[in-house]
Amino acid sequence: MKRSFGFIRRERLYILLLIFVMLVSAITVASNREAARAKEATVKAVEKRPEDDQLLKRRQIEDLLQENKPLAVIFTITSLLILLVLFLGLVIDVILFSRRFSGRTIDIRTSYLDAAKWGVWDVGKVAILFLFFGYMLVIIESVLIRVFPIIKNDDLRMVFNSSVLDTLTIVFILYFTVVQYKEKLRSVGIAFKNFSKNVFYGIIGYVATLPLLFLILIITAVVANFFKYVPKEQVVVELFMRQDNPVFLIYTSVFAAIAGPIVEELFFRGFMYTAVKKHVGIFWAAVISAAFFAGLHAHPVGFLPIMVLGILLAYLYEKTGTLVSSITVHMIHNFSMVLLVFMAKSVKGM
Repeated sequence: MKRSFGFIRRERLYILLLIFVMLVSAITVASNREAARAKEATVKAVEKRPEDDQLLKRRQIEDLLQENKPLAVIFTITSLLILLVLFLGLVIDVILFSRRFSGRTIDIRTSYLDAAKWGVWDVGKVAILFLFFGYMLVIIESVLIRVFPIIKNDDLRMVFNSSVLDTLTIVFILYFTVVQYKEKLRSVGIAFKNFSKNVFYGIIGYVATLPLLFLILIITAVVANFFKYVPKEQVVVELFMRQDNPVFLIYTSVFAAIAGPIVEELFFRGFMYTAVKKHVGIFWAAVISAAFFAGLHAHPVGFLPIMVLGILLAYLYEKTGTLVSSITVHMIHNFSMVLLVFMAKSVKGM
């Protein structure tokens, strides 16, 4: 009991922030539910069956590809490249498994991970600070929206808030590791020794995992189709599809493909995985950090593939001792998704 009271007294600031975050979250969820019910009641009368809508889109794409030969060539080349990469992934998997079964170890370590001084509660503190400042940004913007009409632009505000919060996340992590615990940057995976070699390991790891990711995605899609579940587009995808401002699209693409992976790898692998590993070991730390990573993206159909990707990222971080390989994988994956979204956007705009 004394330890509990001591903890509360010592960490009262973060506990108060957590209470604030929980209250605002509850209010937000309640208001979103009411808005969703109102929207559903409004569009229910004119709503199409999902299968009819999908059939219509498929026919529109087929007609477009028949009419637009250059676009058809681009789609054909893209499809062949995807098949080639998947085949290359299978070849790499066969080579890796054969080496494994023959008893030849694969050593890709280029740096060493020290035991972290920070703990799971420190990870919780960063998460609490992230959510608190996220809500504070929204509250401040709601007050300033009359003075600065540009804030009414939801897309601009979302990108701005994400940029600010990602910057703050880096500051929080470096504060707890470098300032509070006097650790070196290497403790959170920031090490550039054998940089090109680690980039290569990341590329090989990603290509080798693609066949498994593709298989899981197909199975998930089949199950979702069986239950007549049509997932909503992710918020970022919707943003790309409705925006036409080139400056906005370039900044958002760079943010999604470069800045986002760096921040997420620093938090989920360098900070969270390292802290959790002290309590549950390498395997469960990889699974737990990957589950939180997949949950952050909040997309039911993509949860399992993203979780598998998260486990790969933790594996590469553990084996190489640096975030370079995992950041490489994350950047390649996000950049590929951005390209696919732009291709879908080009089809939709024609």
